[in-house]
Amino acid sequence: MNNDAIRAALRESLNSGFDLDERQPGALQLIAPISHEDGDMVDIYLQQSPRGPEQVRICDFGMALTRLSYSFEINSPTRRGILESILINSGVQNDDGNLYLDAPIDSLYASILQFAGCVQKVSSMSYWSREVVRSAFYDDLTEYVQGDLAAFSPAQDVAPLPELPDQR
Repeated sequence: MNNDAIRAALRESLNSGFDLDERQPGALQLIAPISHEDGDMVDIYLQQSPRGPEQVRICDFGMALTRLSYSFEINSPTRRGILESILINSGVQNDDGNLYLDAPIDSLYASILQFAGCVQKVSSMSYWSREVVRSAFYDDLTEYVQGDLAAFSPAQDVAPLPELPDQR
């Protein structure tokens, strides 16, 4: 097989998996062979960007964060930091839960792939490494102690028996 045959096969296969479906006026859902780990299709919508006629807004209408919320809460500074880091590294914005990327129409394909990769990372935050979970654990513990146990006036970094050395 030569390079031209490989190029032709890629062009044909890439073009065959995409379609558009108008879900609401001004918003097209991209039907694409891009899926999450569980096989569900990544929700991607295209609409006119407020930045001008040569820009397309690629967005998810809040589906990625909704999907994530079924198994994982972004309820601590560490978890919010992870989300923000994913978005910044991908060039994606968050408008009250709606993830979006404004892209020039001439680089739409690459921008769709960039956006889809970001959505996949966000949707799989619940599978992050033990170190991230361990870090989030302390945030969760602090929130619990300062919130639910506030009536007991907990103090941070206090040894209950000052005559015994800290065993940490």
